Amino acid sequence: MKSHSSLAWLLVCGCITVACGCKKVAQPTDNTPSPTTPVDDRNTNYRPGGGALKNTVQAGKRSAAMHDYEQLKTIIFAMELDSNRMPTKDEVRTELTSNGKNLLKLIDGGAIIMPTQLKKDGLWFYEVDAEKVGGIVVFQGNVSRATAEEMKTYLGQ
Repeated sequence: MKSHSSLAWLLVCGCITVACGCKKVAQPTDNTPSPTTPVDDRNTNYRPGGGALKNTVQAGKRSAAMHDYEQLKTIIFAMELDSNRMPTKDEVRTELTSNGKNLLKLIDGGAIIMPTQLKKDGLWFYEVDAEKVGGIVVFQGNVSRATAEEMKTYLGQ
């Protein structure tokens, strides 16, 4: 019987604590300009003001995306070695139908943007909206993250 009264007392104390709570401390406002177009979940870049949980999820997605980009880079590199020239976007898509359907879904879904003709010493492919908010890019065969300003330079804007 004594354990039930202790449990009831804890329940009452817990309810009082939750009901009273404490006032939230005012957070400083973020004066960072937001991108002109909304960024959907296809871009994995850090988002100011997104909150710790949202940005932790984004970090996990970014890690998986970096792996996908490495995989796609390796496929394109192998194609270039076989033919002694950089493949076109259509040739990459054809290769991915049999050897990378998950990557083809990312390209068809618009998460990965690829130029029509890849250049060995130029831009191979990049993450959607990278030119607006930054993101993952493959430039000259190297997978890295780039700021929006760097992306505009890569795109010649």
